[in-house]
Amino acid sequence: MKSIPNILTVIRILMTPLFVICLLEDGWQLYAVLIFGLASLTDWYDGYLARRYGITSDWGKFLDPLADKILVLSAFFSFVYLGIVKLWMVMVIVMRDFIITGLRSYNMRRGKPMITNLLAKTKTFTQMTMIIVILLFIALKSLLTQFAMDVGRYIEKTVSVMLHYEIIYAGMLLVTVLTAVSGLIYLYQNRDSLRRLASFVFKNS
Repeated sequence: MKSIPNILTVIRILMTPLFVICLLEDGWQLYAVLIFGLASLTDWYDGYLARRYGITSDWGKFLDPLADKILVLSAFFSFVYLGIVKLWMVMVIVMRDFIITGLRSYNMRRGKPMITNLLAKTKTFTQMTMIIVILLFIALKSLLTQFAMDVGRYIEKTVSVMLHYEIIYAGMLLVTVLTAVSGLIYLYQNRDSLRRLASFVFKNS
């Protein structure tokens, strides 16, 4: 029982390449939606098991958020490749996650828990929501184009209108701002640990 959450986390990591392959392959986007949904379900379930039975470990505390970041960033970089999301937005998210992950690892080595904030949970929710919305539009366009050409063309025009009026851009801009602000709040709340980490890095550089 104690190893189940970590096993689910590893499975989520292994599912990520399959998700990306399906997302980028024409006609397979619906499978990408299903894989992403299943991976998200494993995230919820391993968290439920950890809370319900008190199953926690230092390895799990490090690996679980790392698996989430691998899945989420893989989706965003795939959207960049498809021309749906701007690269600079994803780079802001990457930089934030890289810094916070480093600080969290440093705090874990010191045996000091990371101070979290409510905005971080809001950030996670908006990221997942935006990924799901984009995935559904990609999958719906692909599915209807294959089985109903007229409807498929209509959906394609609808998606083009969304992109033209920058609806997806606006949603991603919100995600990017929330990600950056939550990261700054993290750094401020954990400023003592940040100073210690910076001192440690400079002393050993």
